This record gives sequence, structure tokens and C-alpha cells, in this order.
Amino acid sequence: MNPYWLEGLAPSTPPLTGEHHADVVVIGAGLCGASAALALAEAGLAPLWLERGFVSVGASGRNAGFVLQGTAERYSRAIGVMGHDRARRVHGWSRDNHLAMAEAVRRFDIDCAYQKRGSLQLACAPAEEEELLESAARLTEDGFGAHVWAGSDLPACYRDAGFKVGVHLPDDGELHPARFVRGLARAATGLGARLHEATQTVRIDAQGAGDVTVHTSSAAGDGVIRASLVVVCTNAYAGEILPFFADKVDPVRGQMLATAPAPALFQCPVYADHGYDYWRQDELGRIVLGGWRNLDPAAEVGTEEVLHEGIQARMVEFLHRFPPLRDVPITHRWSGTMGFSRDGLPICGAVPGAPGVVAAVGFTGHGFGFAYLAGRAMAELVTEGRSDFADAFPARRFGI
Repeated sequence: MNPYWLEGLAPSTPPLTGEHHADVVVIGAGLCGASAALALAEAGLAPLWLERGFVSVGASGRNAGFVLQGTAERYSRAIGVMGHDRARRVHGWSRDNHLAMAEAVRRFDIDCAYQKRGSLQLACAPAEEEELLESAARLTEDGFGAHVWAGSDLPACYRDAGFKVGVHLPDDGELHPARFVRGLARAATGLGARLHEATQTVRIDAQGAGDVTVHTSSAAGDGVIRASLVVVCTNAYAGEILPFFADKVDPVRGQMLATAPAPALFQCPVYADHGYDYWRQDELGRIVLGGWRNLDPAAEVGTEEVLHEGIQARMVEFLHRFPPLRDVPITHRWSGTMGFSRDGLPICGAVPGAPGVVAAVGFTGHGFGFAYLAGRAMAELVTEGRSDFADAFPARRFGI
């Protein structure tokens, strides 16, 4: 497997060994962890920051690079599940997350091919067409941009592939995900965050704020950190070190592929079949495509990053629905592990049963829609003791 976004990358900082003391430890160097480490460093702290692989090696560097609004549910469905007021607030948080990410690109001059061209949701069946139209109407009523594309408004490449109705969301974006996260990491370490890659967190012993011990392991040896507070940003892997999340965040695998440069075809990120199928064309002309997990959902659960031959074959068949792509070579195939929460929403804040530990996990395939603000929310909890964002997604909603 060769993730397109991660070519040539490896750990660039030494693993942690021996005994250390820290005011705050951040665990995980994906988007959420990088955001948390950066915000803590901006606040004048020098967090000790651990990553078991290297910066962006997990789901943050293995996705399609979409920056989308909303949750995995279409807006009309989200209203039905959460209620109107909560769905509108959650959707607003994702919009704010995108704005904050765009500001970070500008502020830290991150070379990540960021673009704001919107996204397109396509319907694969009449029932989904009705759902899309209802969602577009509700989004518009609530002040979010949504434009129906049907008939000649829908670009010919989609009509030729059998699609009839789409909804364009103009406020969505796209970027090179690994470059963005690594840009945040450079900013964080430049401000004093102390990063140690290739360092596995084995166990957290939490007695309370001011008395948390983190045990680590690496090829260079074991480590022990005595800290005042610990921030966990490991998403799908949170249950491995914090038992509370073992039955609340499920590891779900996503299949991905990328092609050689192809003729210009897609103008923005695209979702189809209720979000199970997704693709875009990057600035080099490569098609990055993923999804189809619904073909074999039971097989796509777990943390092992393996290829599913059947799903990969189906993805190639889909590409061939577009005549200009029938002969384009596949250059990369990979998978990545996402953390799906039991209710489809992030889980943020204090961790029950682990005093002195806060966490932001469970982004349910929409980490680039929420995780940047979630990381900053963890920093707010450390520095200020509260966060509006964390209050919106607390662990206590699970009845603990």
C-alpha cells in the first residue's frame, strides 16, 4: 500500500525515552493533535507531544482531502435525528472549523493546495434525490449555501455517468491533508511544542489533575512522563489506551486509490450514494477516490490498514463510468482507519474514569470538518478550564 499523500514521509524527530516531566502531554499527531499542540504552544506552554508513527500518518493523511460542512448525515436527516436547533448548531461548528483552517493556511503560510470550490452531493436513486432536495431547502432556510443542480445545470460528465440531481455547497473546500497537518506541526514546534515521533503510548495512569503518568515504548527504549494534564487525540485508537472509549468509538476502515494525471473533469469534491462514494481531482489532475464501504461493512471494521480487493475493484469499475478515465492508470492504493462514534458526533472533553485527561475523538469520517476546532477546544480546557465547543460534544451524553 502506498498512500498518495504520504509518499516519502517518515519520522523526523527522535522517539522519547527515559523519565520526563511536563505540564501537559498531547498524544496523537493527526489534525486534532496538531491543532491542540499548536494552540497550547501559542498560549505559552511547551507541550510534550507524542506520535506512535509520524505526523499525519493516520487517517489525517489517508483521506480524500475534503473540508466539508456537516456530519456524515445529510442535513435533513441530521435535523430528524438531533432536532432542528442542535443540527443547526452542529452544522455551524463545522462551517466555523473550515473558516479557522483557512485562516491557519494563511497565517502560517502552509503550502497545501487549499481551494474553496465547494462540494457536490449527487443522488444515485429517486429516494436520494428527494432527500437531497429537502436537505438543500433546509440548509437554505437556515442560512447555509446550497444550490440544486439538475438538467442542464448539472455538468455533462455527471449526466453521462447516469446522475440526474446534485446539490452544490459553495462553502466547502479541499486541500492536501498531510501537508496541512504537517504545516500545523511545524508551526507548533516552532513555538515550543516538543514532538517525539515513533513513540507508542502504552498506558495512562490518571490519579487526577496534576498527577497523570504516561508510559511509552519505542525501538529506542521505554519512557515515563509525569504530567499535570494529558490531551488524547488518537481518534480510532483511543480505546487502546482509554477503556472508556472502547465501546463508544469504533475503528472503521476506508479504501482509497489515486490515478495518474487525467483530463480535467471534476471541478470540486464530490459525494454520492449517501456519502459512501467520494472523489475529487487535485491540482495535479490526479483523481483521488474512496468509499464503497457499504459493500462489505463487516469486513471494514478494525485498525489494520489492509486493502479490500473487492471494494478496490468496484472503485475502478466506477471510474470507468466516465469515458475520459477508462484508460487512466491507478498509481496508488491504500486504506485508513477512522473513528466512528456511536451517535455520529465527536466526543470532546473530560474523560470519565480518567481524571486529569481530556480527549477529542470519534469524528466519524468527518475529521476535517470538526477536528481542527476540537484540538483548539482541548487547549482551551487546559488553559481556561472550559470550552464552548467541548460543551457541545461532551462524553456525558452517553449517560456516564
